[in-house]
Amino acid sequence: MKTIVALVDLSDLTFKVLKQAHTLATAFHSEVIILHVQGKVPVVVDVGIASPVIMEEPTITVAQEQAEQLTEIRESLAKFGVRASIVQLVDPKVESVLAETKRLNADLIILGSHHHSTIYHMLVGSVASDVLKHAHCPVLVVPSDEEKK
Repeated sequence: MKTIVALVDLSDLTFKVLKQAHTLATAFHSEVIILHVQGKVPVVVDVGIASPVIMEEPTITVAQEQAEQLTEIRESLAKFGVRASIVQLVDPKVESVLAETKRLNADLIILGSHHHSTIYHMLVGSVASDVLKHAHCPVLVVPSDEEKK
């Protein structure tokens, strides 16, 4: 196993995903590629009582903050002897993520799974589920600590 791709969303689950990546990379002398998708961010439009939420491209400030977080993550892995690099995508589609993992010659994909309701999965779907169904290599899913609602 030469290349491990760790899909991170910079949520609380990111640490658990990276802990698994670190453990396996150390055991197999693998490189970890930290893959982050710069998705749209929710913004509340204040129009009174019924304020809708719309999705917008991240601001330059948000993009810079995310890049700094990813750099800190990479440096943390390197400090413990793990070769690591960062790849950021701007296309949040699962097809794009899977194409990138294939381009990177991933031998293993590690990602986190958030606990969402059945209705959420019906309306929005699940990245973890879609990656599991269509990945070209083995996938390790790290569960969150959230309780199922």
